[in-house]
Amino acid sequence: MSDKNLSRRAAAEISFNGINITSSIKPYLLSMTYIDNEEDETDDLQITLQDRESIWLEKWLTEAVDAAASAPGSAPGGYSVGDIVQFTGSFHYISSTDDAGYTAIPGPAQITLSNPGSKHPWHLIHTDNTSNVYGWVNEGDFQGMDGNGSENNSSAGFKIDAVIVRENWNSDGKDKLLPCGQFELDSVDASGPPATITIKATSLPFGAQIRQTKKSHAWEACSLSGIAKEIARSNGMVCMYESVGDPFYARLEQVKTSDIAFLSTLCHDAGISLKATNSILVLFDQAAYEAKSPIFIIRQGKNGGYTKYKMNIGTANTKYSSCRVSYVDPSTGRCIEATARTEDYNADAKNNQQLEISAKVSSIAEAKALAEKHLRLHNKYAKTATFTLPGNPDLVAGVTILLEGWGAWGGKYIITQANHSVSGSGYTTQIKLRKVLEGY
Repeated sequence: MSDKNLSRRAAAEISFNGINITSSIKPYLLSMTYIDNEEDETDDLQITLQDRESIWLEKWLTEAVDAAASAPGSAPGGYSVGDIVQFTGSFHYISSTDDAGYTAIPGPAQITLSNPGSKHPWHLIHTDNTSNVYGWVNEGDFQGMDGNGSENNSSAGFKIDAVIVRENWNSDGKDKLLPCGQFELDSVDASGPPATITIKATSLPFGAQIRQTKKSHAWEACSLSGIAKEIARSNGMVCMYESVGDPFYARLEQVKTSDIAFLSTLCHDAGISLKATNSILVLFDQAAYEAKSPIFIIRQGKNGGYTKYKMNIGTANTKYSSCRVSYVDPSTGRCIEATARTEDYNADAKNNQQLEISAKVSSIAEAKALAEKHLRLHNKYAKTATFTLPGNPDLVAGVTILLEGWGAWGGKYIITQANHSVSGSGYTTQIKLRKVLEGY
């Protein structure tokens, strides 16, 4: 809770490898930006610092990176980084040394960092929606889950945790958190004048094994969820499979391809979305996310609450009237096909465009479902919008909002990217939207 008599404000809480450096970094912090993407892109974090005295350039960054490089990947006590555990506690902390904690819900989680000897020596990140733990926890606040451990292939790179805290925003003394998650150092840039340091981190580093190691592997009699879970396990991650559909494959060949590229191709072919965040591979059905109730309304006009907006209607490769999926079984010569159409399909229209997809299917129902997903995939960016608003932790990728009074752009939209930025100028949120597709 904050003092109701103080003006509203927002702050960034930052930890380097489990050590809360918020107070140390504050005199140098120019801005922190968190970019949350819905699919196909990693989540990113960017921290910009002023370095007039060359402290970061000449000393602090080198010491921090050297310390991170020598940090152990596991800790005593029977648990290691990468293990899947059951969180049983009630609080989590922004850093391993913090005094003030925040309420957390018990549930399955993965150990992502350890800091032996500290107040809260284990860093956990929830692995499904039953829990919300995403920080440092006490010894004894979790227990092992038999048979669910993952291989200890977690990167030993430099870890950065960040949280945006919005304090007394509505003059009611209440605070609201936006846990940005955990990132790994990706690059450091120095520039000037004026002398600045830019630290960039990502949820899935370019050098990570899941992105860089080319593999050849034969997958026999397996489902998409099974492949995703095995890839996650072998790369020290966990998998959340949130799609009702789960394609089955008699045999697949992964030939000199990285795990993430292979999985991404399978997801696109199946019309399922993929996201990597917080050491978790998330596979989900966009239609299910789009069906959720809107959490926010943006009304056109001076009382709309936005500071900037931009809108677009596109037609190139974004406006198919129908999609046909077809497959000829080589053993029987039988053709299986089905067609999906948009809700406003007009058979008499002269400008109808049909998307043709050739894919292996076993039934007309499967072909129809796949046609609907590909039609959605190609048409989903027909109407887009971008808004800049005062900082709002509720506006994250994957939630839906309503636009009212915007004419042809009115209706329900889903956030494809949320850009949260805290600086000396305050806290702002920029959201990129696409129109929800209805009827298919």
